[in-house]
Amino acid sequence: MAFSMRCGRWAVAIAALIATAGCGSAGEPVPRQQAPADRLDLGVVALTAQIGGDQVQSAGVVLDADGGLIITTAHSVWGARSLKVATGIAVLHGRIVARDACDDLAVVETQPRLPGLVAVRPASAGAGPIVAVRRRPGVPVESGPELQTRRVVMGSSAAARLLPGVENASAVALDAPGLPPAASGAPLIGADGALAGLAQVAHRRGRTIRAALPWTTIAARMDELQPGGRAQYVGWQEHYRCAAAQHRHAAASHPGFRRADAVLNAPVPATRLRGTQDVDG
Repeated sequence: MAFSMRCGRWAVAIAALIATAGCGSAGEPVPRQQAPADRLDLGVVALTAQIGGDQVQSAGVVLDADGGLIITTAHSVWGARSLKVATGIAVLHGRIVARDACDDLAVVETQPRLPGLVAVRPASAGAGPIVAVRRRPGVPVESGPELQTRRVVMGSSAAARLLPGVENASAVALDAPGLPPAASGAPLIGADGALAGLAQVAHRRGRTIRAALPWTTIAARMDELQPGGRAQYVGWQEHYRCAAAQHRHAAASHPGFRRADAVLNAPVPATRLRGTQDVDG
């Protein structure tokens, strides 16, 4: 069954964006008393990937709450030997189940499955003002939703290439000065409270590149995915022509990176990262 047939279960829509007129400045947490913020808190995650000797922080967004599926940027988890997923409910293990090296897109599955996450619905045309939303890294779950928002502008022209050899041709420029690499994978939320795209942020050669992968591209890629063997998804083989570029970036950025770790379901020892909880579900 194609992945797109699961999309009908991306049920719960966010009632409204965190008051668009006051969605906060960079680094400003969203007040807990706002119900829409609480809903969004259950659809935005923080990821910590162990890549070589580095711990790499990034963001992600829930697309399939029932299946525990999250999308993020491929380069931020490429070669991850272990993954920690901080949600608004608990901190879980993560497993990469699909990667599109060219569009810099990855699908992560939470382990175990956790009831209570909320899928962010896709945007319609003309979503209006856009904000990037991410969870503050390192904040204990018990402290409540610690989300940060930043107003951004998605351009209409092709963006500068995120990484050399990564052919994310549909990505557009993202005008968001100061948006850090840890925000890579953050959902771009429109005024209708829906997902307009995914932030792609990478640091290379002394500068930070910021782009946005539009929802139309994400939807097209998800339509290509089908359940495969070894509990992963298949359908993105043609996008692996950019895998060598992802290898080069990971090797240059993270000392100790091994290409063997960048194989889906690589046989690495089970880990128990600090702060990761086992949750019955």
